[in-house]
Amino acid sequence: MDLRVEPWRRPAHRRSGREAAVLLVAYASDEVLTGLDLTGVVPAAAPVDALDVRLHRHSENPEWVDGFRSGPLRNLAERELPDPRLLDEATCCYSIQVRVPDPADLTHLQLAWAVAAAAARSGAVAVLDVFAHDWSPAPSIADLDPHRPFTVLREISVVAESDASPGFGHAVHTRGMLKFGRPDLIMGVPEARIGEAAGILNQLAGMLADGHVLDPGRELRVDGATSLKVVPYTPDDRVPDVRLIGDGLLITP
Repeated sequence: MDLRVEPWRRPAHRRSGREAAVLLVAYASDEVLTGLDLTGVVPAAAPVDALDVRLHRHSENPEWVDGFRSGPLRNLAERELPDPRLLDEATCCYSIQVRVPDPADLTHLQLAWAVAAAAARSGAVAVLDVFAHDWSPAPSIADLDPHRPFTVLREISVVAESDASPGFGHAVHTRGMLKFGRPDLIMGVPEARIGEAAGILNQLAGMLADGHVLDPGRELRVDGATSLKVVPYTPDDRVPDVRLIGDGLLITP
């Protein structure tokens, strides 16, 4: 039986000169990663040399450890974790980071998740996907199958802002496209079209994850009827600032 882990491929990869990055933070009540064996859980070509795993103890760097479990990220944890109090009891966390230039595959993501899964199996209590703004309880990360297929919705979040901006509408946007070396995407729509906008952004995010590039000025056809245009995302008096990590593209009618 062939047990090799197949790489997540980007069949439409086009060089962009951009860097892809992933940052996961695994919280634990004690040091849990005393050794790391990635044999059989990552593709052979995974960029192990680019992997940066660091232990952060609250006693030594409380600002760093508390920074990801407070404020808006804490509010997310309250909604996404079954017992967010475990975050308060954690005395340390691990940062798991991989940065690679213009990757032709997504093995850097497989690598980062494999390390997070090892931490979860060893006693971590929760994992934060920093760029996607997404919390996961440790058991769901511990059970990740290294042979699972790639799913873009597992790697990004699509957020609809609850407050509408005059002349723009509700901002619906992605978080996490930096993981593919691509800009995040944003649309402004009336409340009744939030679901439609989320579907469009999911579709476009999948294209970018496959390696496509959206150039400013490009026109898009959605469902064979709707015509959309791609322009740089620049917050101003009309376009709200949704605090993206990195740059973005605005999808307009």
